[in-house]
Amino acid sequence: MAIICRQYSLLFIMTPRTACTAIGDLLCTHYGGEFLPSEDVLDLQGFISVQKKHSTLQELFKHKILAPQEAKSLLKIAAVRNPFDSLVSLYYKQRLKYQPLLADPSSWVNRSIGYAGHMRYAQTHSFNEWVFKVCYRKLIKRLLTLQPSMFADHTRGMDVILRYESIERDLKAAFDRAGIPWKADLPKLNRTDERTDGDYRLLYSRAAALIVRLAYAYDLKAYSYQF
Repeated sequence: MAIICRQYSLLFIMTPRTACTAIGDLLCTHYGGEFLPSEDVLDLQGFISVQKKHSTLQELFKHKILAPQEAKSLLKIAAVRNPFDSLVSLYYKQRLKYQPLLADPSSWVNRSIGYAGHMRYAQTHSFNEWVFKVCYRKLIKRLLTLQPSMFADHTRGMDVILRYESIERDLKAAFDRAGIPWKADLPKLNRTDERTDGDYRLLYSRAAALIVRLAYAYDLKAYSYQF
């Protein structure tokens, strides 16, 4: 999903686990935001081809949900997060938060190809074992001299990249530069309350940290993140 605020010529692309639910709520409540698309777009087999919540700019173009010409006139914003930290949140979401959804055949976790399998794996394996499963294909891409990324699909074509670690400050600064008034603070929504650790580093073995460092080397360098 993306949020479009036509009154303010703004498009927000929702990168997973970057406080995008909170920003989406802010934009819809105070800036006349609308969802793009309004519902998941399904393929002929019933699987999600364009997510309601985490669509990319290129998907919006491909499925004619947004015209490239209109996109040119919009301030396009997305966000990133430290990959080490983001993976910890994803693990807890898959292992605990989203587990009740597995019982519902119509839920998004069962309509996203491969996602339910990752959740079942997270439920029965340690964090460090799960990290290897999540990252091994990206390591193969690295060996093939490719640049796997956690964010590239969502940040491609953006004008402004926010950082999760300073999300509200960055968003305020982007609004200020664009002459958009700041109307309310970000709400606290969709937090991973199942995650009880304060420091993501405590979950990583040396091997797991090395795997992530190699798998997401491009993101770590591009956005100046460290372990």
